[in-house]
Amino acid sequence: MSHAPRRREVLKYAGTTGVAAAGLGLLTSQPVAAAPVTESDDSAAFKKAVCEPLDIVVFGDAESEAAHDLTATLSDTVTGGLGQSARVLNPTAPASYWGGTLTFDVAVSPTDTTYVTVRLWGDDHDDTAEQAGSGTNMWRLQLFVDGRQVGYQDEGAVDSLDILDTAPRTPGRFFFHTLPLPESMTSGKKKVTLEIRAMGRIWSYGQNPEQLYRRMTTPSRGIYRVYTHTEPYFVPPKGEQQGPAPEFKPRAVEGAEVLEAVRRRVAKDQKHYLTTANPAGMDAFAFQSLAEGYLWSGSPAHQKPAALDRVLRAIDGRYMAWKSDASVLTGSDQQWQGFGRVGLTLALLWEHLGDRLDQRVTGSPYEITNPGFEEGDETPMGWSAPGWGQTSGATWSRDTTASRTGSASLKLQVPASGGNMYTYSSPKTRIRKGTYTYGTWIRTEGVTGTGAHIDPLFYDADGKLVGSDHKKFATTGTHGWEYVSIDLETPSGATQVEIHLRLSGPGTAWFDSVELVEPTEIRNPGFEQGTATVPTGWTVPSWGRTADATWSRVTDVSRSGSASLKVAATASNGFVTAYNTTKFQVGEGTYTYSVWIKTDGVTGTGAHVDPLFYDANGKLVGSDHREFAATGTHGWEQVSIDLETPSGATQVEFHLRLSGPGTAWFDDLTVTPPKSAGTAEQPVRRAAYTDMLKSSRDYWRQHFPHYTNQSQICAIGLYQANRGLRLLAPDLALPEDRARDYLYQSLGMKPYLGREDKDGNPTKPLGETYHQVTKAGLTRELGYVGSYGEVIDWLVMMYESVTRGHDAQEAPELREQMVKIIKARGRFRVVDVDETGARVSRIETVIGWRNEVYPGEIAYASRTAWDSNPVMSAAVFKDPDIVGWTQEMVDDGQFFRQLGLLVNHTWTRVGLSALRLVSRDWDAFQALANRPARIPTAWEQPDFVFTDEENGCLAVKNGEELLFASLYWRSRQGVNNYARIHHLTPVDQRSATVRERSAGTTDETFTARDWILWDYAINDPGAGHLPPGGFPPPGDTLHQSQEGDVYRLAPIPDDIPDPALGVHFDGVETMLVGRAPFYLCEYGDYLIAMNTTTDRTFTLPARQDFGPARDLATGRTIGAGQRPKLGPLSTLVLHRGR
Repeated sequence: MSHAPRRREVLKYAGTTGVAAAGLGLLTSQPVAAAPVTESDDSAAFKKAVCEPLDIVVFGDAESEAAHDLTATLSDTVTGGLGQSARVLNPTAPASYWGGTLTFDVAVSPTDTTYVTVRLWGDDHDDTAEQAGSGTNMWRLQLFVDGRQVGYQDEGAVDSLDILDTAPRTPGRFFFHTLPLPESMTSGKKKVTLEIRAMGRIWSYGQNPEQLYRRMTTPSRGIYRVYTHTEPYFVPPKGEQQGPAPEFKPRAVEGAEVLEAVRRRVAKDQKHYLTTANPAGMDAFAFQSLAEGYLWSGSPAHQKPAALDRVLRAIDGRYMAWKSDASVLTGSDQQWQGFGRVGLTLALLWEHLGDRLDQRVTGSPYEITNPGFEEGDETPMGWSAPGWGQTSGATWSRDTTASRTGSASLKLQVPASGGNMYTYSSPKTRIRKGTYTYGTWIRTEGVTGTGAHIDPLFYDADGKLVGSDHKKFATTGTHGWEYVSIDLETPSGATQVEIHLRLSGPGTAWFDSVELVEPTEIRNPGFEQGTATVPTGWTVPSWGRTADATWSRVTDVSRSGSASLKVAATASNGFVTAYNTTKFQVGEGTYTYSVWIKTDGVTGTGAHVDPLFYDANGKLVGSDHREFAATGTHGWEQVSIDLETPSGATQVEFHLRLSGPGTAWFDDLTVTPPKSAGTAEQPVRRAAYTDMLKSSRDYWRQHFPHYTNQSQICAIGLYQANRGLRLLAPDLALPEDRARDYLYQSLGMKPYLGREDKDGNPTKPLGETYHQVTKAGLTRELGYVGSYGEVIDWLVMMYESVTRGHDAQEAPELREQMVKIIKARGRFRVVDVDETGARVSRIETVIGWRNEVYPGEIAYASRTAWDSNPVMSAAVFKDPDIVGWTQEMVDDGQFFRQLGLLVNHTWTRVGLSALRLVSRDWDAFQALANRPARIPTAWEQPDFVFTDEENGCLAVKNGEELLFASLYWRSRQGVNNYARIHHLTPVDQRSATVRERSAGTTDETFTARDWILWDYAINDPGAGHLPPGGFPPPGDTLHQSQEGDVYRLAPIPDDIPDPALGVHFDGVETMLVGRAPFYLCEYGDYLIAMNTTTDRTFTLPARQDFGPARDLATGRTIGAGQRPKLGPLSTLVLHRGR
């Protein structure tokens, strides 16, 4: 790629320099206080922004609609905000992705860029959920021009006309959203036909069209007016009602009862982890929660040895799962963290573990957990009851007064006819190919209806049901313990099974001794299961005995257990042959086949064992292999035979025979595989955990991702895993400074050097100067991001991964950088009112590259999320500004309302966040002194100019105006010359994608494709199943109005070998090639000039049309003819006004 700028530039390119041009006075590494107006400010000469609409369409006004030749389908006229008329678009019947439409003609400019602005009521929102971005009715409006789609339906530089969210955007007021029409669609024209189409919801992470595109089921929001104009900054015509500025007040809806609900949730979680949760099925969030509970006096697990045992059993389960499925490491609870939480948990509990690490690993994902219901409390550990499977009055419990073996059983009770009570094993048990026996013992009392039964359900690796029910019923009525089993071949695609134990109809049933007999195991080897006379899983064929011979299951003679198989013959040539009805699988090598035999008066050839081999099709391979017991009368004798599995054989039928008169008993059959085929003894925990942590650390060193949030999560996992190794195997641990280096890279304290090779050498895919966090303190993906930029939860986790637990370290350098990042995010807050009229601070998301959530989530310093709570950063870092912002949140009444997620979301990850709030953060926060600092973007706060040239964005507070802008805006394959603006006053808000100018690009180009969902391909080698541009939406084929637009590529540093990072799908998102060296953006009374380079100086062109303006950083007035220079990484923000 050429790194030279094009010869012809709209803006003059000056020579290179290593320092900023003198006199700008704009420091971008931290916020700059906006300067006061100087005496030389000639404000009378300032021009004010003017916007004369080319056209106005008033929806619901018959005259306006007729004048614009409106055609409406599936649409109603309504009276909406401030009594204004509007149109809503209705869903189809039956519901589909597409809803109603509005088609109309508007005037455009034949020469200039024409903008379309829509007027929307700020109270409209999707009330199906309280958490931002989680509603089910987040309908979209998409703009079309002359039949072609304008922009993209998801995350495009030119985006949807509107996306409804779960919170009102500007309560009590209208707001405006502005999009540019492609110049190619308006050039030489004075009129075009616009269309607004209503759409359903888009789930951006969908892996197929069905997951992506959700049906629209209720009417759209009201659409009030559409304007066309040529000025980027829209000014509504005089006389239009916008709604009054809100009067701030505290929220007074929720109170301390919500925090109490969090406490109850935490107490319930802790009891569950300690008593009824299956340790082998615990994820990392659950076992860390239990470890934290052991250390917290408010938990029932506090200082309980059982809690330590369960935590380690959970880690054992993770180890066993990983050994059977390597993807457990790469697809862990938090993907890029690997087994980091194992290392962290060991550090937290290290001084309490005693000799537990010298014990062997327990459990297996191929075993049913708690099959005898011995563990648990009111309900058994490792078993669950779905809400849909429990009718009114039905109950399930762990019963310690009734059992077949051990001390407990599962008790199901149904009081009424037609009722049912279902339970199932949790987690699912892994299975292989072949025929398994699924069995349980059932006892009943007064059971009618279809009765008690077992029902194994199969699932694939993704948890999707394979096939349907496989019910096997016990006898109804009242009876003692009865063995109920079913042989099932694992269906194609199934990898796991869920054992359902059910009672359908009234009565009481007890279940005990649930078992899963693998294809490699012999069924009922001790003849314990069966009727009074016939053992389950064994048969005697018609040819297998003479008329004088008998066979039966007896309970008066046994070597072990309570039963044996008895065979007898009286004739001299009498014989009897019994064999297992389900063959068991064998592999290569020599197996030992054994049985214990007791005889009475046996003559002739006598009692013997005879394993017969079969191929996969059930065809006999070879012939008999007999091994005889002594004849006569004797006690229990073990008879064994070693047999090498013959070529072609895959399964065995175990024949037990008596040839000649006498009586023989058989018991305790065993099949011993060769050592190579057997189950190796599990390692001790210390060795197993060392293996886990070293493998995790080394894998993620070689897969260190390049997006900031991902790299931070990965760095945390690397450090945590290494910290565990420091305890378990110090010789395998990296030195502390090397382990912290990953943290430093992810925080922007050192250049990001990327993935390492197998020898530990960094590959430097983005050279040696790229930082994951900008000098200004913002994360990168590729530019500014809203919710994804709120990495405070990861910062706290990273900090505490170093500073908590055994052998904790001080980390003042981490704290300093983390506080800087949090304070930088504080410049991107919108203070407004919520749906109750209460004051609230939200994340600035309009200018963010990802997560189209408008308005953003509630956040002051920290937000509530899966891994965080609103007081976390204040409690941990105790920085005066962060503490003040958090106390402001409490004063605004916005603390308790944010706790709903911690109460209602059942995920263990959220439970861990709830735990830290009530066990640590809330008390620590309450102990902090009052601080005066408040969110800096509030109207009463001082003005400031905050710029970030690396991300190409800025935040400006200028009196009672806020301006957020991304000049580097969703430019994924080249410089698109679109800027994203969010402009706010106390009365209204404007969001807009507008044209800007750029300089310093190369001669290489990218041409926009005819794509509809996205304007890019995902930069992930694992996303090859997703077509570039995404799956097209359902319905007729659509075409893109921006198809054919040409974007020039920006130069990239010489030491970056491949800005696509080795992923070369068509139109793939590519690093840095879309960030222009220089931007010039005019929006209303603001003119922004930004130099994003590290080694160039640009000269601002003359601006006679814009006129003189005040430099908001210095207060100095710069005349229209003055041409200041902008040095590297600097920005000039001019404003026409005092």
